[in-house]
Amino acid sequence: MKILNLKILDLDNKIIQEIPFNETGSNFIFGDVTKPNSKTETSNSIGKTLLLGFINYFYGADEDSEISKEAIENWKLIANIKYKDEIFQAQRIIGSSNFIINEETISINEYKKRFQISRALYSKQIFLNDRSSLIPAYDKNPSKEDIEQFLSMINLDKFVSPVDGYYVAQNNIKKNKETKKQLLELNNWKQKDIEVGLFYLEKKIEELREEIAAIDSNHSEVEISSQKDYAVKEYSVKNEELKQLLNSKQKLELENKRLSVYMKEAKSLNDTAKNIKKLYEKANYELPELVIKSLEETEVFYKDSILDRKKLSTARIKENELFIEKYQKRILQLKRYLNNIDKIIQETDAFKEALIIYKNLNEELQDLMYEKGNLDNMMKLNENIDENDIELNMLHSDLIQLRKDYDETIIDYREYLFDLVNDLYSEKVQAFFDVKVRSKHQQTRPIQINLKIDGDSGEGVGTVRRRLIDILIFRWGEKLDFLFHDSSCFTGVDSRQISKLLEILDTVSEETNKQYIVTLNRFQIDKNDTELLDIVDKRTVISLSEDKKLLGFDF
Repeated sequence: MKILNLKILDLDNKIIQEIPFNETGSNFIFGDVTKPNSKTETSNSIGKTLLLGFINYFYGADEDSEISKEAIENWKLIANIKYKDEIFQAQRIIGSSNFIINEETISINEYKKRFQISRALYSKQIFLNDRSSLIPAYDKNPSKEDIEQFLSMINLDKFVSPVDGYYVAQNNIKKNKETKKQLLELNNWKQKDIEVGLFYLEKKIEELREEIAAIDSNHSEVEISSQKDYAVKEYSVKNEELKQLLNSKQKLELENKRLSVYMKEAKSLNDTAKNIKKLYEKANYELPELVIKSLEETEVFYKDSILDRKKLSTARIKENELFIEKYQKRILQLKRYLNNIDKIIQETDAFKEALIIYKNLNEELQDLMYEKGNLDNMMKLNENIDENDIELNMLHSDLIQLRKDYDETIIDYREYLFDLVNDLYSEKVQAFFDVKVRSKHQQTRPIQINLKIDGDSGEGVGTVRRRLIDILIFRWGEKLDFLFHDSSCFTGVDSRQISKLLEILDTVSEETNKQYIVTLNRFQIDKNDTELLDIVDKRTVISLSEDKKLLGFDF
């Protein structure tokens, strides 16, 4: 999918901007501005990032509150997009998630389905700001999906299935271990005593059953049947129900305890971000922009993710409390009912002694069976952990073999990036790329992706590493035919390296017949790099400045 043209129209249908895009090669959204006087200042008000956001709308992005502001609400964005060699005209109203395609109105979900847009994948090629992780991901610690998509984007697709299974097995082990720990703490058990305790318990149950059978044999069916059917069997049934209710109530109380701990931890996470800000404010120390941004991202993550989960947890606690109350009422009813049966047994002269013994033995048997059930659960948890550990061993072997199968491909990538780094720096700087399978572990994730750069100790080396990964995907990936960078993706990088990176991206986009769109400020360019200046001059699709802003006013 590629964008070929974009029009921005105001409420009077007046064309504010019309921007053509090169189908292949670079497209520069150029900011003819000087470098800000301080790190707290930006040059974003002229509209470069805003324009990139408009473009992102046609790649299936949801409405963004930073874009859909009152000043431009209901403005029109009209784009010509190319998809599978066919050109479509797409229209989107700012503030609305609907599209008009060749005069047909469709929802954003229908739009994404029609053009086979995967936002999870697209977001790894569209950067309105820089990321913190080496590979494209929303978080500093990439998720399973991030890892799998990256492997797929660099044509290591066979890794995906075993990686997925590996994560599932690890998560199952973690869940079973947590449940096991809770049961051990709740029952005051020790792991080493479980199997022995279960064996002794089974022997005791066997003895009790023999005693109960002996009582049955000492009384004729006529003598004891009516009393045993009415009292003893009824007592056993109701007592079993009572045990199950107590068990269910205990599980819900345990879940509520765990959810309460989580919400307390969630609150401390939010308080941590706030306290950090307060500490800096108290010290009259001005926070760097990146720190502020990180804190803000933490707060956004907390609000968007943790608070949502906190709401669900609160609702779950309330739901559990209703069931606990319901169970408690039934428990009291059963206890009263069992007391009544006790009275009946005590009032039966003929079989009083036998029935009392029979009742006590059955009650003890039920207690032991309940305890045995918990011990059986512990044994089952251990079996599940062992089974998942065996699964990990098999999947780890698969990953090791796949790594060998992909050795030539990874070496090609390694050589490619090594050569790029040599071209990127004038001094002797070297790079080493690797996709490594870690040692098998029940918790540590299996795949490690690394790009090491030796010889560059500058503050922008992390950014350079991330851009090289972008280039790797752009050059070798077959799933997407575009890459978008905001100028913030080059923050902190020396202008000489920026020039080289942009020249490389321009060459790659031409060679692979892909589209590269980048916002760029004049102060980020090496003014002596005539080769890049020539590329920028030829490939600039729109030039913005303080006197020529995207929308004609501050936004």
